[in-house]
Amino acid sequence: MSLFGLFDIGKSTIFTSQTALNVVSNNIANVNTEGYSRQEVVLETSSAIQVRGDYIGRGVRTSEIRRHYDKFIHLQIIGQKQSYGRSYSLEQSLSHIEQIFNETKGLGLYNSLQDYFNSWQAVASNPEGSAQRTTLLQKAGALVQNAKQIERDIEATLKNINDEIVNVVDQVNALTPQIVALNEKIGLIEGGQSGSQASYMRDQRDRLLNELAGLIDYTWYEDDNGYVTVMAGGKSLITPRQAFELSTTEDIEGNTIVTYGGEDLTSSFQKGQLGGYIDVRNDINANTLTDLRRLVASLIKETNIQHRSGYGLDSSTNNDFFDSLQIYTLDDSSGGYITSATVANFSSLTLDEYDIEFIDASNYEIYNRRTGALVTSGAYTAGDTISFDGIEVVIDGSPAANDSFFISPLMDVIENFSVALTDTNKIAAASSDQTLPGDNTNALSMFQLSQTGLSDINGDTFEEYYRGIISNIGVNSKAAEDSLSYDNNLLFELQKKREELSGVSLDEEAANLIRFQRQFEAGARILKLTDELLETLINL
Repeated sequence: MSLFGLFDIGKSTIFTSQTALNVVSNNIANVNTEGYSRQEVVLETSSAIQVRGDYIGRGVRTSEIRRHYDKFIHLQIIGQKQSYGRSYSLEQSLSHIEQIFNETKGLGLYNSLQDYFNSWQAVASNPEGSAQRTTLLQKAGALVQNAKQIERDIEATLKNINDEIVNVVDQVNALTPQIVALNEKIGLIEGGQSGSQASYMRDQRDRLLNELAGLIDYTWYEDDNGYVTVMAGGKSLITPRQAFELSTTEDIEGNTIVTYGGEDLTSSFQKGQLGGYIDVRNDINANTLTDLRRLVASLIKETNIQHRSGYGLDSSTNNDFFDSLQIYTLDDSSGGYITSATVANFSSLTLDEYDIEFIDASNYEIYNRRTGALVTSGAYTAGDTISFDGIEVVIDGSPAANDSFFISPLMDVIENFSVALTDTNKIAAASSDQTLPGDNTNALSMFQLSQTGLSDINGDTFEEYYRGIISNIGVNSKAAEDSLSYDNNLLFELQKKREELSGVSLDEEAANLIRFQRQFEAGARILKLTDELLETLINL
């Protein structure tokens, strides 16, 4: 090797140490950057040359800039992000519902129910008393207003949940094109023969994948070219070079559903914020709201049946105390429609909801929504009355196979909840057309309804059934809170584990700065020494 070879060695020392100093400085600058993976310069000996039978090194070169990354930890974080997103949605929504039924602050229905039945007891103690009868109507009116307010608050929460579902889908649709764009950049950088790694782009893509995991549950894989493919609900959400959008629309019952190319994927999402919002919405609709409506419907039904059997001070009888129950219907048919739906027998009414499903144009089956049991079936004739469980329905038109009709005595029960009586003399405190004053037997029977287990509400009393609703809400809310805390702690531990591997240590980087600074200075000294030697040779 000639003296000029020293220049190559010194130059390589300066260039590699300069690269290393740049990487170390960049690590320090990004010490607080979320999702940043620490980088490290890997040095290797330059190819040696043979001089008189011996091999002499030609300096140092940069082998690679290594990204400190563990795919297994990243997969764990994505899975935990999905669990955390679900817990977050559940906790946020159920805490709102719990506040609506906050009995400790008197915001629920318990006190109104007690006041209503206590007013019947007061009427029983003085059947002809005008003050007691007036108070009864006032307490009944207060019960009605409280029930309506609770339902409005629950429906407002459901509307917020549906809005959040739309918002989550919009966020997903905003993230997926960004991931595709990074796919393309990573492919361009890593697809060549230079062996370069797109560390910065990979960090950005990992951060977006983590963010996406907080919104929806998905599966993903990376191919040999560095492109990632994301699958959600069995559908391709991201391919190497294309993003596909999710959409939202409303179903026949007004709930927001998530679609992909027109196909309903709502039930496919179990985790992430989207899965949590869908799950909690279904739970509130199927349990909390339906149970509250069933309680009110049972109260109306039992009160009216008992009240009709009694007599008022004006000898009137067969009067409803509350406005009578109405049947709500919803048609999911292009050719058939319901012309009427009424309660034919209140004693036979179960307070369950039903689906009339058409097997074909001529035959139908009726299923109980709560139990899933087949109630009855029959041949369809346009305009004929279909009777079941105290309900009569008339369907007309030309239904087709797979058409369905929803029948419910509960859907509008609180919206239509109202005190039918305005005249206190019509309050039926007596059990017969009284010829003598003091007949309070029907008023006592009305009060005793509060202590009677009823089949429509699982054999519970009104108070027990309402307490069950409150208990379920409290249990679910506490479970959601505990789940959120657990998922948050576990996510913190996983991120801490990632930081141990991929995070930047200022102490370590400070030591590297000094190390590579010394290397740079040594390389400069080699160049200076070589220059002096050459000058000596020239001056000989």
